[in-house]
Amino acid sequence: MPESRYEVLALFTGAMAGSSLWIMSTGALMPFFSARLGIGQAQLGLILSIQLIGSVAMTSIAGILTDRFGDRAVVFWSGVVMALALVAASLVENFSWLIGWLLLYGIGYAAVTPAGSHAIIFFFPKAARGFAMGVRQCGVPIAGVVGSLLLPAIALHFQYRGALAAAGLLTLVACSVASGLYREPRELHGERLSVRAMLVDMLLMAREPRLIFLTLTSMILICAQFALLGFFTLTLVHRAGYSVALAVGLFTLAQVAAICGRLSWGWVSDRIFAGSRALPLALACVLVAAVAFAVASLGTATPPSLAAAVAFALGFTAEGWLGLSIIGFAEIGGEERSGSALGVGLTWILLAAFVTPTLFGALAQTQGYTVAWRALAAFEVFGVIPAMLASRAVSSALSAQSSS
Repeated sequence: MPESRYEVLALFTGAMAGSSLWIMSTGALMPFFSARLGIGQAQLGLILSIQLIGSVAMTSIAGILTDRFGDRAVVFWSGVVMALALVAASLVENFSWLIGWLLLYGIGYAAVTPAGSHAIIFFFPKAARGFAMGVRQCGVPIAGVVGSLLLPAIALHFQYRGALAAAGLLTLVACSVASGLYREPRELHGERLSVRAMLVDMLLMAREPRLIFLTLTSMILICAQFALLGFFTLTLVHRAGYSVALAVGLFTLAQVAAICGRLSWGWVSDRIFAGSRALPLALACVLVAAVAFAVASLGTATPPSLAAAVAFALGFTAEGWLGLSIIGFAEIGGEERSGSALGVGLTWILLAAFVTPTLFGALAQTQGYTVAWRALAAFEVFGVIPAMLASRAVSSALSAQSSS
């Protein structure tokens, strides 16, 4: 081994945290965009959505590029693209200019998850991969906590353009350090395949039953995560009557719980479910449904202590599961095709994430937050079915491999 597996894990966790700093802090900067650009709610929503559109469009290609060129190169160049986009967006105070560059940032961000997953598969044994990927995925909520404190403080003195520039520079530093210090094994340098061969390989991977079932469950679960990110604070303000400061504090608590969840779900998958990724995802669907019903029950009579418990449970369940899907996709693709498998699965997950805020918001606006959260809870239960089918498909594949 060229280096310690824990060094590798630390490098790619740092790269993920640095790359996610901006996208996870966008919501905290909305007041600054509104004040300086004079835009309405729909345009504010587009600032976040445009980043997801870029990621949806490029995630599959990013997975192919990771298989083709290896983790190190993709981490570095994706960092360059994201940093360039954020710094360029800070140069001109104009909404259209901002949207155009954030689209490019989203395209670069598409490579954050596929790049580095090869290394996790290679350096960690199967019995420890779930926890390792959970640690790496903690970079996202960590970025949310740090960014929501750091970037608004910068924006207070230099407006949103200063926050954009700072986020771009920090992204470049994080990705450059990870790429520069990572001594990539020869086995992970990437295969020199033609573009046609890579596309054919990706299409074959997209028809893999294990991947399809795992993706369906993940698409259902991601809806709860983005309902939390977009509407939990608003629910606390408008439904429970809490102050904005208290609601934001409870949202931050949910992000802290997400860090705990991403560590815990990986450990549970490795130690209790014997390396199964699908079965704990089925359990996550049930728990998310239960917590969503609890959120729907929040009202003006709810004490803050109970709301804090609900916030922690929501963050732990609705955001904590993602590392299981990532490592599940990577294991299906194996060391040589993990990028392609991740690209296919994440494209559909991000598409569901993109659609969720609009649908949930429309339901909340017409029927109220209680109905919206209850509908989400009922929807989450359906995620158990593809998760169980994925578990059966994985068992069948392992039996076929052992018999051959």
